[in-house]
Amino acid sequence: MKKLASFLLALILTTCMLGGLFALADETEPSEPYAYTFYYDYDWWDVYDWGTNEISLWYNEKFNVDVTLEKPDADAADARLNLMIAGDELPDAIIMERNANWVKMARMGLFVPLNDFPDVMAILEEQFLPSTLEELSIDGKLYGIPNWARKAASGGNYVWMYDQRLYELCGSPKLETLEDLYDFAVALRELGTTPEGLPIIPFMSDFFENGDGNWLAKAFYRSFGGVYPDIWYTAVDGRLQHMMRDPAFFAATMEMNRWWREGLIGETQFTDDEDMILEKMVNGRIGLMFYDFSKDEYLNYRSTLADTIPGDDIRLVKPFPFPPANGLPVEKIYGDHQSTLGWNVTNITTSAEDPERIALMWAHFLTREGTIVNMYGPQGFMWDELDEQGLPILKKPESEWTEDEMTDLGVWVYLEQCGNSDLVDGIKFAINAMLPEEQRNWVISEQSEYITPTLWISDEFENLGLTIEGDSEQGINRTLCEDRFTEFYPQIVMAETPEEAEKLYHELLAFFDEYGMPEIEAIYDAKYQDNVARYGSGLVK
Repeated sequence: MKKLASFLLALILTTCMLGGLFALADETEPSEPYAYTFYYDYDWWDVYDWGTNEISLWYNEKFNVDVTLEKPDADAADARLNLMIAGDELPDAIIMERNANWVKMARMGLFVPLNDFPDVMAILEEQFLPSTLEELSIDGKLYGIPNWARKAASGGNYVWMYDQRLYELCGSPKLETLEDLYDFAVALRELGTTPEGLPIIPFMSDFFENGDGNWLAKAFYRSFGGVYPDIWYTAVDGRLQHMMRDPAFFAATMEMNRWWREGLIGETQFTDDEDMILEKMVNGRIGLMFYDFSKDEYLNYRSTLADTIPGDDIRLVKPFPFPPANGLPVEKIYGDHQSTLGWNVTNITTSAEDPERIALMWAHFLTREGTIVNMYGPQGFMWDELDEQGLPILKKPESEWTEDEMTDLGVWVYLEQCGNSDLVDGIKFAINAMLPEEQRNWVISEQSEYITPTLWISDEFENLGLTIEGDSEQGINRTLCEDRFTEFYPQIVMAETPEEAEKLYHELLAFFDEYGMPEIEAIYDAKYQDNVARYGSGLVK
């Protein structure tokens, strides 16, 4: 596993070096100031004013731009976007999901094609695979710069974790299979309370933003050999179908129901918000959890826990992040799936007076220089020079940076507009590995050495949703079925008996069949088979 991690790290670093040391660094600086508006099509996004931190000031100077950042009010994203389109009042730039609205706006002629800008396309073609840019194009035109696109799988987020003190109080049992996790959860239930007298919660997963239980499903389904590509559809017997068609998903759901019925899952699992779950974690009450461990970078839950309970810690379940169930060999377990396309897209609208100025700055975010500046700040603050590998020599390790220092610099903030996953992971892995072990970043170390070797990359599940118009009959049925799933799947998990859980499961499948899911699956499968024919499949286990 470590050999694989080393290979992937070398691959990523090679990609970094091939990107050119400081692309665009010698370009003539624009002489005329330029201001544009940038809109986040997300009501939950934290927007930081441009020009209030060192990174945006550095970009102001380099590209002579000023940016006004905006987002919709809470629960108003779709409504505001529709109003802007209808009123012809679009911002100059917009970051959004690769969804039906994105395709509709491109086909309405509201986005500027990046193909018109050779310097921008040269950077994109150097940093990303041809197939990535092909799959991101609409009717042969590339309208958006991808966010977190990549050539190699790296990083990682969601894994099983445990509270160190509670684990030791239960005798430090082995945690190699899902059955071991179950036994540990039972032991936690029997332990009852923490040494401070607080009730122990044997297991909880991360916060369910949609209330649909997806993190529970992701945790358990993988252990039964399931393939979870961050959508509720997967390949079953070579065809793209809803996960509920998979016998392995049924088995995983029944196991979740067993844990619920036996009091192993926190009773507030489906009602707690993120802060409530975090509060339980940092007070040493949750023994076993399935959680985005990378959140420690900004939530600092491990240090908060250690302050509350000296000597306590959060650890990742090892030797496998997804312990297998039912005697499956670990080689049959699929870890987290990644796509070369990344997450969302940043687009320039036809409202922009000088779209190429905007695109050139974004393209710079994707270069080696832009990545270093966005991760560590401009030269002269936390670093003064580069080493022989072209990596910044930090004045002190990131683990010692204060929150005020990070805020003043604005690190990571604008990478959320255009981030290059290969460069980001390759640079941070390399810098972290050069530090003495006691100064290394926990999240980065676990990602590079433990999680990255379990990841797999494939574009076979990409753009399935774009094959159905939202207001078509199939689109309406899809919304009906997916809303029904969101509402009723937690009820299956929380059923009082296994018989009731099984009954509800099959009733939900019957609802799917009645309201057009087979036709939806057929359309999705046609796109899936086309993707596999074009880009191959990662389903090799």
